[in-house]
Amino acid sequence: MTGTRITARELNRATLARQLLLRRESLEPAEGVRRVVALQAQQPASPYVALWNRLTGFDPAGLDTAFTDHRVVKATLMRLT
Repeated sequence: MTGTRITARELNRATLARQLLLRRESLEPAEGVRRVVALQAQQPASPYVALWNRLTGFDPAGLDTAFTDHRVVKATLMRLT
């Protein structure tokens, strides 16, 4: 079975699109988080900045509501050593 070869640029573009970094998408905040799986957020403003860069017309109150409704959760997923 032979597959289609893609160039480094095509791989780069596909990766950026998957992470919603190629162009802003018109999504609700919870759906934006779901699409990228997780957002790095050690600083309180980080998830808001990340979604502002990814979503058209991002409203921070939408992310606040998603947290309140438990559609988006905060978690520490790194082991402290």
